[in-house]
This record gives sequence, C-alpha cells and structure tokens, in this order.
Amino acid sequence: MKILRGSVGLLVALVLAGALFQWLGARADRRAHPAPGRFVDVDGLRLHVDCRGEGRPTVLLEAGLTSGSASWLLVHDAIARVTRTCAYDRPGMDWSEPIGRTADATEVAARLHRLVEVAEIPGPYVLVGMSAGGVYVREYQRKHPGGIVGMVLVDSSHEQQGNRLPAISGAANIDRMLSLCSWLQPIGLIRASDALDVLVDQYELTAEHRALIRANVYQSHACAAMRDESRSFHGEVFDADPPTSLGDLPLVVLSQGSRPEGIEAFGLSDEMAREQRAIWDVLQEELTALSTRGQRRVATESGHVIQLEQPQLVIDAIIGMVGNLRGRFP
Repeated sequence: MKILRGSVGLLVALVLAGALFQWLGARADRRAHPAPGRFVDVDGLRLHVDCRGEGRPTVLLEAGLTSGSASWLLVHDAIARVTRTCAYDRPGMDWSEPIGRTADATEVAARLHRLVEVAEIPGPYVLVGMSAGGVYVREYQRKHPGGIVGMVLVDSSHEQQGNRLPAISGAANIDRMLSLCSWLQPIGLIRASDALDVLVDQYELTAEHRALIRANVYQSHACAAMRDESRSFHGEVFDADPPTSLGDLPLVVLSQGSRPEGIEAFGLSDEMAREQRAIWDVLQEELTALSTRGQRRVATESGHVIQLEQPQLVIDAIIGMVGNLRGRFP
C-alpha cells in the first residue's frame, strides 16, 4: 500500500511539474510573440484580428483548417502595401480564445460577419479563403453577399470532397493523435518532446517565423482546438450540397501543381496520391466554374499551402484583383 501511495504521489508530482513547465513555456512564448493585431469581443469571445495598410477594397484573409493569421505571414505585408488587408484567428487558432467545441461553416461565417461589424472593418471586401477557408468564405458570401466584390481561393476545399476523394485511412489516426495531444499538451509532454515541430519544419521559413508559428501551436489549448476544428469540418464534407453559384463575381482559383507523392503515414500510396490529385483537379475546375468570371491558375512548384510555398503567386493574384476592382471605388 505504501508503494502504491508513493507511486500515485510521484505521478501527481510529475503531472504538476509538467503543468508548471507548460504554463511557464506558454507564457514565455506569448511574451516573446505578442499578437500583432488587436483583440475584439465578439459575442463574449475574445478574437484576434490583424489589419494592415490602407485603401479599398479591403482584403479579408480566411486561413485553412487548424491554422490562423500567422499562416499568411509571407503575403500579408505585401498585400497591405496596396490596400487594407485583414487576417484573423478563428477560436482557438493562434491568438484567439478557444471555445472548446466544434463549429460548422455556418457558425464560422456568422462569426466572421460579426467580427467585421464589431471591429468596424470597412468594405467593400475581397474574400480570400485557403483550403477549408474557401468553404468558409463561400458560406460568408452566400449569407452576406452585400459588399463582396471579389474572391480568391487558395487550393480551396470543395463542399463534396469527402465523398469524392479517395478515402485516406490515416485520417482517423490524425484524430486520435490530436485527441492524445489535447490530453498531453496541458501537462507539458508535447512541449518537452517537440512533437509538433513537424508542423513547422516542412516549410522554408526564417528562424523568426518558425519561432512565431511554434509559439502558437505549443499553447496549452492548441491541439484540442485543432481537433475540434478538424472534426467539425470533416463532418460537413460528406453528403453535402454542391457549392453555390457565385454569379459573375470576379474569382481567381489557385491550385496546387507540384508532383503528387504518397504519404505513408496518412495511408496514401503514390498511386492513391495521383488518383487524389486527378479528382482534386476536377473539384478545382468546378470551383472555377462557380463564377462566369472565374479564372484558374496552377502553382506548379507548390503543394497545398501555396501561400507558404509560392507566396508570390498569392500576392500577385490578390493585388491583381484589387487593381482591377479599384477603379470602381472612390
């Protein structure tokens, strides 16, 4: 019995020590990398929004799944030199407060609309959506079309991709890993093992940018927020209605174009990767056809995250659209 009590006591002490290690590390990260924008209260939720530059139309940047405003760090300033450009963090991403639950596209779009109102971000707007963010900005435009004058989709997800892309066995593993991470992160084990560095090391970033993204993904709530966001989105792209027409809204679709390669960890062979890319290309063409003014451009040297792999293509697409639209506004 003494041995059992001693073991329990040791375990409790280790957990408390790990929690202290995590708390101190997270606090140091926030001090070293404070939010670049400002915080606004949106229906009781503290959200971070980072607006830079001046001019019209305003560009609104919607990040991809499980990422936030820092994912635009290679393009934000360049676009802001031309016009007002705002990136924000969905709940639990980067600097925004977590909500501790899932949120579907309807809720994401409604919250963005409220954020624009509360933060008094002036229109008209060019919506930019990356990956799942493409679904979110299309939902935003569908519910609040007034003031939307253009859209840029960066390797956007498609509302029906869950049923049409080849099944990836590793998807369930990702959910399990994020669930495990959500338990271990608050007690310091994820930070101590550098387990999330893989999310940063896959891109060619400066040491400063790496440290910034790393500081965000090692916050105590990060894995739980990523798990909830991933579950919510992937639950929506099965048996969904096709995306809604954009009419004659100016639209640019940027798509990945590097050679598809299998990823064993995600249950994806080279053959499956090629099959997936072929279907992805069809989905990208369908997104382009949503507007009578749709244009598609392929990032031949980039994978999915074009704004980090070929950022100039994203910059050029957005600035080009802003230039074409600018004559319409005083």
